[in-house]
Amino acid sequence: MPVALGDVLLLMLGTTFLREGSSTPMSMQKESKCGQKTSETDQWHFYSYLSRIVGGNQVKQGSHPWQISLKRNQHHFCGGTLVSTQWVITAAHCVVSRYLLNSLTVTAGEHDLSLTEEEEQTLPVKYIIKHPRYNTKNPMNYDIALLRVNGHFKFGPKVWPACLPDPNEKFDPGFICTTCGWGRLGENAVLPGVLHEVDLPILDQDLCSRVLSTLKKPVQGDTLMCAGFPDGGKDACQGDSGGSLMCRREHGSWTLVGVTSWGMGCARSWMSNLKKKYSMRGSPGVFTELIKVLPWIQEHMDTDAKMKSSRASCSIQDGKLPDSEGRLDFPESPKHFYQDNQLCVWTLLVPEGMHILLNFSYLDVEPDTFCDYDSLSVTSTDDQLIGKFCGMDLPLPILVGSNTVRLKFVSDNKEHGTGFSVIYQAIAPDTLSDSGCESLAIFFEEGMIQSMHYPEAYSNLADCQWIIHAPENYVVKLMYEHFELEESEHCIYDSVAVYENVAQEKEIARSCGFALPAPVLSSSSPMMIRFHSDETETFGGFRARFVFIHSADLNLSNANTEVILPEEVNDTANETDIPDDICGVASNQPRFLFSRIIGGEEAVPHSWPWQASMQIASENVCGGAVLTNTWVLTAAHCFTYREHYRDLWRVVVGVHDIKAQEQNSQRRLVKQYIMHPNFNSTTMDSDIALVQLSEPLEFNHYVRPVCLPEKDEKVEPSRVCVITGWGVHNEGKEISRKLQQLEIPILLSEECQKYYVNHPGGVNKQMFCAGFLGERDKDSCAGDSGGPLVCPSKESSYYTLNGIISWGFGCGRQGYPGVYTDVASFTSWIHQHIYGTNSSNWK
Repeated sequence: MPVALGDVLLLMLGTTFLREGSSTPMSMQKESKCGQKTSETDQWHFYSYLSRIVGGNQVKQGSHPWQISLKRNQHHFCGGTLVSTQWVITAAHCVVSRYLLNSLTVTAGEHDLSLTEEEEQTLPVKYIIKHPRYNTKNPMNYDIALLRVNGHFKFGPKVWPACLPDPNEKFDPGFICTTCGWGRLGENAVLPGVLHEVDLPILDQDLCSRVLSTLKKPVQGDTLMCAGFPDGGKDACQGDSGGSLMCRREHGSWTLVGVTSWGMGCARSWMSNLKKKYSMRGSPGVFTELIKVLPWIQEHMDTDAKMKSSRASCSIQDGKLPDSEGRLDFPESPKHFYQDNQLCVWTLLVPEGMHILLNFSYLDVEPDTFCDYDSLSVTSTDDQLIGKFCGMDLPLPILVGSNTVRLKFVSDNKEHGTGFSVIYQAIAPDTLSDSGCESLAIFFEEGMIQSMHYPEAYSNLADCQWIIHAPENYVVKLMYEHFELEESEHCIYDSVAVYENVAQEKEIARSCGFALPAPVLSSSSPMMIRFHSDETETFGGFRARFVFIHSADLNLSNANTEVILPEEVNDTANETDIPDDICGVASNQPRFLFSRIIGGEEAVPHSWPWQASMQIASENVCGGAVLTNTWVLTAAHCFTYREHYRDLWRVVVGVHDIKAQEQNSQRRLVKQYIMHPNFNSTTMDSDIALVQLSEPLEFNHYVRPVCLPEKDEKVEPSRVCVITGWGVHNEGKEISRKLQQLEIPILLSEECQKYYVNHPGGVNKQMFCAGFLGERDKDSCAGDSGGPLVCPSKESSYYTLNGIISWGFGCGRQGYPGVYTDVASFTSWIHQHIYGTNSSNWK
């Protein structure tokens, strides 16, 4: 005779599902008794394969008086369990955000979320204590948190605490327990308004481990317990997290055995998981086992009852601890409470050239959202704040990029705690390659940061943080050298976020995907960088360099003006009364952060309004510079071997993002192009051409002409000029989408000649060189040809077109500067074609 699936389940779990219950009226219960119900709606049932009700049942009001609703801004998002008048147990992953406290409330006596019921009570949360071993990288293990409410819940028929298990209490596999919540009634199903419950059998621990090992990302942990049926159908679901798994003792009281944590899907079957695709595999409901964390719970709940008569003050004021490693305990005994109105300062000093790693092993300081009352502050010796800590959550280890750091503790005259314990040690720079992930890293010197395991793929569920402090009157510039992150709209999966301060109050930039982001500039001395990844795809990560720039070098008109990123510049913010047809002047003032086109720096949009894009079939081929409303200057070699494309040429101006359909752009057909008659494609002599447009341009805020130099005017060596273009970042890479800029020095002609001595014709008098001879990756490149090299006038009031990007060996190769057509040598030819005269008065 075949065995029914329900019978197989009974045999596998090894115990009966039939138990006796009690319906003792509340009037006969002792007032202090936990785990009692006012009405019994759950007479014990024998559950077989055919009799289970998929999704559980709606419960009667008051049948789970310990169930609470955790709400953010008055909206339910997780469950919890009331265990005293002031303490609630929930899942740590529900309260992982450090910004949650201000909007977090706990509602007891809740039944219908849409109604305010008779005994319903709502209190704010005073503070949150997550288990110290909870880690967002493995959020299933130690997934438990304690909430201390601000006030007291009043017990009654519909608000009553659950019992905590006894230290040696055990509920064997097969024991039927109950979980409840306002979570979804099925995978991707609706959220109910009324509390629901479902009964689940506890599974054997070995079976639990075997099932979890079949998932795509096998799950392991010290605190995991499973409950559910192999063929699914009954489970907790999204919105139930943090709720209770309640088992009834033999004497009738209900005991909190587990906290609802997670599951693969909702109520999926996990039988024959190995025969299914990973996306179709299921798991039992996974709960945090209370008995495993019971000492931690009792320790914190008992803190309320501790005597606060024994308090210690700090024994060292401005004490220096010069050893390479050591431990600082305050007070000396963790059993003592610190005194009122304390001000204690310790300076940690390690050998020169070493960095300091701080590891907190204990923290118990009066909790507050902003740590305004009692707090431990970590600062640099010049009083730059690194971190401010309070509460009971252990901070990440802190890596300080200097050999000295200051700790300052203050207390007021109200709440108290038992202080802190921190271990400090000297470590060599770059010892911790993943420092931002294994610890919070703070730097005071220029350097590099990178994602964990770079250049290998980063880990799932990463949360890495770096704080960079520039010296006074300096700002931080962050430049990415490599970037590969999972791409998503608004970067909601994996991302690198940059903030203007340590508190992460204002986000400057957020990046993801595979395109190299533009450089980021802080508005003041600190910059906070945070890398986050979700639980799915991983890629090669990122590597970035940061440097410090003096505020005076930003050329800002007001020292207090916020520095705006190029992509955020308001086109109308710098509007002036400058005539639209005046040459060499931009409405948006250019800003330089001392970078380069290659590896480079994005220009402020429309700060180079004469920049033109020479295009064939909407693809940027060369650059150019607007001279008049009908003439553009570029390089002659742009048209070499492209005669058959004559009718496909377009000139685009007023554009910043070459791939976007910007409303301010103007596109014109080419009426004719005139290459200089002496142009030689071998020697690159006379590499200059004029392009006549089919229709005049409209000069405005976005499009203006550049000034031409005087006839035979020479650009002095060492003068710093600017090149712009959408060319590739370096050899073999993709074209830039957004206009790039680079400041480069003009070189001596004798110096330039010796680098191109083997080039046919060399560098003649109608050419000049510019660039960085001793450095790589500072140059124009393919796609920049024909673009402008402009030099500022002595008073920097306008720019002159002194050169045209022409040729060079490779792109940014060390020892091979860029070669430019000297526009001043051709002003007569230019003027003759545009105006029919040789006059050189262009300003």
